[in-house]
Amino acid sequence: MGQHRSQLVKEKFNYFNKFKILNFFLLSIPFLLPLEKTTVRFLMVIFTLACLIYGDYSQLKIKKNWIKLSIVCLWVIPFIQLLLLNKVDEYLNNLITKITLFLIPILILIGYQSNKINLSGILKFFIYGTVTSSLFCLINAVISYYFLKNDNAFTYTSLSLFHDPSYFTMYLNFVIGIIYLNNLKPIMNFKLSTNLSLIIVSFLSFFILFASSRIGWITNVLLHLFFISCVFYKKKMSKKAIIYFLVLMVPFSTVIYTNKTIQSRFNEIIFYTFQKVDQKKVPSSTSARKKIWSTSFKLIKEKWITGYGTGLSKKVLKKQFKKQGYDLFFKKNYNSHNQYLQVFLDQGVFGFLLLVFFTFGMLYLSLKQKDFIYSLFLAIMILNFMTESILERQSGVIFFAFFNTIFFFQWFNKKYLLLE
Repeated sequence: MGQHRSQLVKEKFNYFNKFKILNFFLLSIPFLLPLEKTTVRFLMVIFTLACLIYGDYSQLKIKKNWIKLSIVCLWVIPFIQLLLLNKVDEYLNNLITKITLFLIPILILIGYQSNKINLSGILKFFIYGTVTSSLFCLINAVISYYFLKNDNAFTYTSLSLFHDPSYFTMYLNFVIGIIYLNNLKPIMNFKLSTNLSLIIVSFLSFFILFASSRIGWITNVLLHLFFISCVFYKKKMSKKAIIYFLVLMVPFSTVIYTNKTIQSRFNEIIFYTFQKVDQKKVPSSTSARKKIWSTSFKLIKEKWITGYGTGLSKKVLKKQFKKQGYDLFFKKNYNSHNQYLQVFLDQGVFGFLLLVFFTFGMLYLSLKQKDFIYSLFLAIMILNFMTESILERQSGVIFFAFFNTIFFFQWFNKKYLLLE
């Protein structure tokens, strides 16, 4: 009897330790993701080993889990293409970047599906990590401006220390969206005070403004408009919130009016978005994108059924840039700067339709099921997919693969319970 009890205690102790280890990594990834990229790479290796060692492989025997893993089918295509084309060695870096999309869903399935995923903790640690990263960037900008006399310290890549501004502002906007949603309908087991929420949202919004990413600006404005619309609709707009939004407009307008870099980037949106692109000059990154998209469309027409292959399309795009006299794009080896076009170039019409149906389809289904945190995430991803090839960089791949897997699995589990 005593031996049996001792065995039970030992099993419970081992289970508790295993759970603590796995939970530590599940919370570390969202915290470190906005911070240093090398650390995240190392963490992903340890996370993989932990899941493989402590994972519950019986989860792979459950039929519904294989249905869930159908999420992976979108990312299987690149691997099959590279193997068929015998280009694995040549495009190994691209393969390593993409493998995260394939690996994370499997690791989370075997590592966490037998335990309840701590969504509240994941969101909290992502907020902590993002705010910490932003403060580091601000401190670095202050030092650079006052001691190193860098006049551009508070702008664009000089300010966004750890990630490209487009990617980092995507993180910041997601945090702002989480805070807004949590104030409208609690999604975390802790509540930020109204004052702290306003301080964080204001700080991150100003950071986005100075980071000068136009898609970051557009997403940020849409988030504020969405929140204001919701509180007016629910008739929950407090005097404090009204004063906050009015007061916030004054410094925002002042910065836009006085800061030449920000002002010029705003002018680009207004004057170049609908302007015909000059074939010889690149007056702005907005019109540069129009050139890149035009070139991508031209290549898609030539091989729209199968695509050029993952990793190979970038080489084809580079050749086309040289052919059309776009020297800057050729030297910098630009991708298509649109995830949907990038997938079309890589994988052809099948891969393109798969990505479109998944992102827009899941946005519709998550809204229908009132899973608003997943809807928020997908809406932000779709907006950023329009102007960046998000899944071509580690900053975008890990962010998308990690959060999309967490949200999709949770959505699926709720949906599955409703069907039972």
